[in-house]
Amino acid sequence: MRGIRFFPLAIPLTTLIFTILACGLPGSVSSVKQPTVPLAPITIGSDLSKVDVCAAVPVADMEAVMGRKLVAAPQTFNYYDTPGVGGCMFEAGKDSSGNAYFSYIALTPVQVYNDQPLYLNVDVSGLGEEAYFNNGADARQLWVKVNDRLAFVVGIGDQPNEAGARALAEMVLAAIK
Repeated sequence: MRGIRFFPLAIPLTTLIFTILACGLPGSVSSVKQPTVPLAPITIGSDLSKVDVCAAVPVADMEAVMGRKLVAAPQTFNYYDTPGVGGCMFEAGKDSSGNAYFSYIALTPVQVYNDQPLYLNVDVSGLGEEAYFNNGADARQLWVKVNDRLAFVVGIGDQPNEAGARALAEMVLAAIK
C-alpha cells in the first residue's frame, strides 16, 4: 500500500531531478557564450607596450566569455612585468564560492612564447604558426605564435574556458595588422 502512495510523487520528483541535471543548480554559472563583436584593428609596431589592447577588445566579448559582467573598467596589463609587452586585464569579481572571474590578453615578443614553463600543455592546431594551451601560474592560458617576432596569450581563470579562449584568439589574429 505504501508503494502506491509513493508512485504519484515519483513522476514529479523524477522530472525535477532531470530538470536540475539539464539546467544546473540554481545560482550556478550560466552557460558561457562566444564573443561576437569584432575587435578593433591592432596595429603592431616595434614597441608592443604602446598597443592599447583594452581599446581593441569589446567589453561585451569578455563578458560573454566569462559569463559575468565586469566589475571594473578593463586595465592595462603587463604579463609578469615582462618588458615590451602590451595587454589588458578584465575583472568580473568573485562568485559566492570565492571563485575569481578574470581574463587577460597580452601581446608579447615571440621569446616569451618560447620560454613558458609548460604544465599540462596541449598543442592546438589552426591558430597562427603554432599554439598551445598551458596551465599558467594564474589561469589556463592559450599561447599563439603569430610569426617570428610576435606572440600573444589569452588567459581565463579561475573558471577556465578553452572554447572562449580559442574564440578570442581567433578574433585577435583577425585584428592584428
